[in-house]
Amino acid sequence: MNLKLEDWTSLASLGLAVMFVALLLSFYNFLIGPEGIGPERVVEPGSLLLQLIFISAAPCLILAGFAFVMAKTWGAPIGGALLIAAGIIIVAGMAIGVTMVPKIPNQYIVGGVGVAPFIFMPAGAGVTGIGGYILAVSKRRHIHSRDLDDLR
Repeated sequence: MNLKLEDWTSLASLGLAVMFVALLLSFYNFLIGPEGIGPERVVEPGSLLLQLIFISAAPCLILAGFAFVMAKTWGAPIGGALLIAAGIIIVAGMAIGVTMVPKIPNQYIVGGVGVAPFIFMPAGAGVTGIGGYILAVSKRRHIHSRDLDDLR
């Protein structure tokens, strides 16, 4: 199978989506603590959340946008399907994150800790939409100039 640049970019976006969801859910689990009373260590939740967003979520969304720009005219069925999967993973992970936020002790809900799932749920839906658009465009036949030469 010969993958194009937009397919590889979509695959990287999928990997970063999985990484973001895993990091966010484990971070929330850490903030809840073993007894539900918070972590046993002193932490700065706002800066840790910002760090994991810049490590995984932001690159995931940027790569999804890059794949969209690369494939928006002719589409890429593999890339579109990978972006749909990435968006579904983000939305599902954020839905789980929403259920975990009330279990986090109030002193650790600072910065974006309480609102991050609500911000990234629509972002995941957007990634799914981009993937759906790319997949739909790929169904249209793109006529190359060499195809026209074959008809002569």
